[in-house]
Amino acid sequence: MKRIALLAAGFAYMVLLIEAIRAAVAWWSGELAQPDWADIALIALLPVLAWIWWRHISPFGRECPKCALPPEPGKNP
Repeated sequence: MKRIALLAAGFAYMVLLIEAIRAAVAWWSGELAQPDWADIALIALLPVLAWIWWRHISPFGRECPKCALPPEPGKNP
């Protein structure tokens, strides 16, 4: 049950992120002359959603405690 809940939460997060990016691009390019409240909320949530992606999901934004560092020069393992 926990796995299904995590998959559903991940799917909902990705839908929110994609829709927020779509709304921001449409607003930036001028396609949204009068954005409704849902588009404004998605555009406002975009920095938070991007931060969550960068900090917790992206392999570039998080530190990997399981990753091994290269040995220091002059030291034998």
